Amino acid sequence: MADSETSRTLPAIKRRNKCADDGAPKNLPYRIDRRNLLSVAGQLLSARIAELDGRRENGPTPVRELWPRWYAYHHPYARSARLRKRLASDMLQAVGDLPISELESVDDGSVAVRSLAALRRFAQVDVGPGQTGLYERQKRWKEADRRLGYSPVAALEQELAEQAGVLGRVLLIAPVSSALEVAAKLHCLIVSQDPGLKLEDAPWPQLRTLLKDLIRINGARDDQHLSRTTDDAVGTQPAVSL
Repeated sequence: MADSETSRTLPAIKRRNKCADDGAPKNLPYRIDRRNLLSVAGQLLSARIAELDGRRENGPTPVRELWPRWYAYHHPYARSARLRKRLASDMLQAVGDLPISELESVDDGSVAVRSLAALRRFAQVDVGPGQTGLYERQKRWKEADRRLGYSPVAALEQELAEQAGVLGRVLLIAPVSSALEVAAKLHCLIVSQDPGLKLEDAPWPQLRTLLKDLIRINGARDDQHLSRTTDDAVGTQPAVSL
């Protein structure tokens, strides 16, 4: 939580330097596949973009300035999302059910009710048993929430997602001046649309391969890195291929 709040309040240049020092790889892994593509790309882009000259002429904000700002929201958002899912599982295990009631309406069939106020609006149903059951579920849910801290994590995840979404949309239409900035755009696009790297319809496999190629080019430190082919870099197992 503290790291997430810090990421949102640091000035842009400090966030960029923080990202550059956050596990940036000195050498790329020999094998890049679905298990590490996005993390390797994020680490390398953080390091390389921080090395770029920050001076620019007047005009639209370039990708090299927007990507660190976007990543400063996306990275803690991803952590918050994982934590929220784990806490949601813990909540369900502790409470045993969601704080909703399924009631039978005369006209509309089964109706999911999530609050006592909504329950009272259904004049066609007998709210007595439903109200008691819903009240008990909500009480247990609130007790578990206070103990586990689910609601603050869920609220932070939503806030970070909204900020990352706005910056991501601006980033994708921002001007570029280098292959590194193209890689940053492609990284943002894939993270936003295919975060699990599961989409198999064209052009998503090809876009993932292009991102890997751009990361290889921008991360190469010597001729040995540059000479590695796509086939050498990608795993042979279908489960981890790009």
